[in-house]
Amino acid sequence: MALGERVTDLPRGVAILGAGAIGSLIAVRLLRGRVPVTLVDSPEVARTIREHGLVYERAHRPRLVLRDLDAISDWEELDRTEVANIGLVISTLKAGETARAAASLEGHVPLEAPLLLLQEGVGGFEAARDHAGGRPLLAGATTLGAGQPRAGVVRGVGRPGGVAVAPITAPEPVVRWVAGLLESGLRTRVCGDYRAMAWSRLVLGLPGNAVPAIVDRPPRQVLADAALFRLEVAALREALAVMRALAVAPVGLPGFPVPAMAWAVDRLPLSILRRLLRHLTMSSADGERSSLRGELETGERECGVEYLNGAVVRAGLALGVATPANALIYRTLTAMAQGTIPRDAYARNPHGLLAPTR
Repeated sequence: MALGERVTDLPRGVAILGAGAIGSLIAVRLLRGRVPVTLVDSPEVARTIREHGLVYERAHRPRLVLRDLDAISDWEELDRTEVANIGLVISTLKAGETARAAASLEGHVPLEAPLLLLQEGVGGFEAARDHAGGRPLLAGATTLGAGQPRAGVVRGVGRPGGVAVAPITAPEPVVRWVAGLLESGLRTRVCGDYRAMAWSRLVLGLPGNAVPAIVDRPPRQVLADAALFRLEVAALREALAVMRALAVAPVGLPGFPVPAMAWAVDRLPLSILRRLLRHLTMSSADGERSSLRGELETGERECGVEYLNGAVVRAGLALGVATPANALIYRTLTAMAQGTIPRDAYARNPHGLLAPTR
């Protein structure tokens, strides 16, 4: 019997790889929807959650402490019954870690359990496909706003957002089942083409991310600066040009009308666009620091810009689409991550970043 014909027999338990801000917020939402959850992270993080629970902070509301979940650092910590109760694995790891995430399930989690890969950029889904070993794969994109002041604590910020899913190798019945399970606690949308979903999420995540990381400014300050804003818009327009060359149309994601945003970016004057982008992009939920700046400050050498602006540059080269703004951003942030440019090189002179464009 094919998996698609017996998908309703899958258990409802969900294992989440990564107890960072997004993984923890998804865990909270699913737990409140009565979905059993197991969080998988480092021994230190797992121990913190086991001892103190998963703490959920919300503005102007009492904090919640959720204890009815498992937190582990190794699959061997679960007995056979607990493993058998896992019907879905969600990876919230970075795009560069997706292949490792897919391979780590082999021999531990039943092959019938689908793997949903949540990513912000483009490039990691294909790498995971080669390491899935026949496991049904789904691509995912999240528009949840989350912050994490410390391990075991998650804070909801910005819009409620949600999750979009699309098949990579998973058959349609599996995709429907996964979406139904997620809807127990999350606003969920099913997309037919994972490439369209991934590129739409990339476009949503470009403004207020890499440029603020380079100049060490909050996203709102960068979007308010006329010169830096022009660079952000140029990078967006290049990404949309690459999408057109790929014949990939933008799709709406939960809480964010990406097609409307794309229309506005291509057609509206900068004076109007500046006001709109604060409401049409994920930068409105980024708080005081971009996620890529956080990566820089923790000393990570493989930066997420590889799958954002870097993906635009690589696709542009392959398709003959010029991407100078993205190339500048990608080259600069990569050099900072690798230590060849100081991390504070543009902190006191943000417009120095623009010198190559003059």
